Amino acid sequence: MVSGLIISRRFLSAALGLTVLLLTGACQKVPLLAPTGSTIVLTASTTALPVNGTADLTAQILEQSNNPPHSGTLITFTTTLGGIEPSEARTDINGRVIVKFSSGLANGTATITATSGGASTGTGTGAVKIAIGTAAVGRVTVNASPATVPNTGGSTTITATVFDINGNALNSAPVSFTATSGTLSTALATTGADGAAVTILTTSQTSTVTASVGATAPAAGGSGGSGGSTTPAASGQASGSVIVNISVAPILLITPPTPAPSVGLPANFTFIVTPAATNGSAVRDLKVIWGDGVTTDLGAVSGSAIASHTYGTTGVFLVTGVVTDAAGNSNTQSTPVTVVPVPRPGIIVTQSPNPGHATNETTLTVQVTVATGIFVQSLSINFGDGTSANLGGASSAVVPHIYQAVGTYIATVTVVDSSGQTTIGTAVISIAI
Repeated sequence: MVSGLIISRRFLSAALGLTVLLLTGACQKVPLLAPTGSTIVLTASTTALPVNGTADLTAQILEQSNNPPHSGTLITFTTTLGGIEPSEARTDINGRVIVKFSSGLANGTATITATSGGASTGTGTGAVKIAIGTAAVGRVTVNASPATVPNTGGSTTITATVFDINGNALNSAPVSFTATSGTLSTALATTGADGAAVTILTTSQTSTVTASVGATAPAAGGSGGSGGSTTPAASGQASGSVIVNISVAPILLITPPTPAPSVGLPANFTFIVTPAATNGSAVRDLKVIWGDGVTTDLGAVSGSAIASHTYGTTGVFLVTGVVTDAAGNSNTQSTPVTVVPVPRPGIIVTQSPNPGHATNETTLTVQVTVATGIFVQSLSINFGDGTSANLGGASSAVVPHIYQAVGTYIATVTVVDSSGQTTIGTAVISIAI
C-alpha cells in the first residue's frame, strides 16, 4: 500500500517536470509582437522606381507610451506588387527595422503594409505606395538635333527624356514615337540609365514627333464612401512633342548679257542670291555650269555677283546656277543663252587724189572698225597691180603707192581679227594720165 503511493508520487513528479519543459520550449517559439496600442510608421526611400529597381523600407514601432518595444519584435511586410526581402524582420533596440523592396518587372503602383500583433499600417494613408515603371512617369521632354533638315530631305535624331514623378530620370521605360510625316527608325524604344530613348526621323516635310509613355488606366473598385478604395493605375501617362522644320533654300536669279554674247568675246552674267527669310541659312556656295563643259565656283555669294565667261563656239547654251546654303539646301536655276558670231570688221579704203595719176604717188587710207573686245591681229593690202604690203596689226593705215600705168585697179584689204575671223574688203582705184 505504501509502496504504491510512493510510485504514484514519483510518476507525478516526472510528469510535472516534463510539462514544464514542454511549456518552456513552446514559449521560446512564440514570436514577440507589438503590445496592444502600439503604432507602426512605415516609410520608403523613394516613391518612384523603374522596373527592376530597389528601395529601402523602414518600419518604426512605438508603444502607447511612445517608447520602442522590446528589441526583437517581429514585423511582417506585404506588398501588392514586387517583393520584400526579408518579408519578416525583428526590430533593433530602437524598435526599427529596415528591409529591401524590389520592384520586379511589372508596371504599376505597389501598396506596401507592415503589421505586428494588433499594430498595422493598414492599406490607407499609413501604407507606403511606390509607383513602378510607367506608373512612375511624371513628364517627357523631346528634342531634335538638328531642329531643321534640308528641303531635299534629311535625318534628325529625336531624343525623348523621361522623368519620374520626383523629377529623376526614369530607366527602362518604353517610349512610343509617332510622326506626322516622314519615317522613324523605330517606333518603340526603351530609356537607358539617363532616362533617354532615341529614334531617327527622316523627312522632307515639316513633322511633329510625339513621344508617349504609358497609357491612362481606368479607375476600378471602391464605392466612393469612407471605406472605399481605388485600384492604383497600372500606368501613368505623359508625352512630349517637338517640331522638325524644313529649312528653305536660297533664291537665285540669273540675268544673261544684252545684247547676246559673241563667240570669243567675254560675256558678263549677273547672279543675284538671296538667303531664305524663314528657316534659311547662310549661303555656302554658288556653282555655275556654263553649258559648254566649263564650271565655275563663285563661292559664298550673297547679293549680286557678276561672272564673265567666253564661249568658243556659236550655239545655244544652258547656263545653270546651283546655290547651296550651310544647311545643305540647294536651289538650281537655268537660263538659255544664244552665242552669236562676232560682228565682222568694217573696212573702208579711200583714195587721194582720185583719180590718181600714173607714175605719181597715190595715197590709200585704210580704216578698220572692229567690235568691242576685238582687235586687229593682222592687216594687209593688195594694190591690184601685182604688189602688196603687210600693214601689221594696225586698225588704220595711210599707204602711199605708185601705179605705173593708167587704168582701174581693185585694191583688196585683208583683216584677221582676234576672234580668228578673216574679213576682206575691196576698193576701186582709178589711175589716169
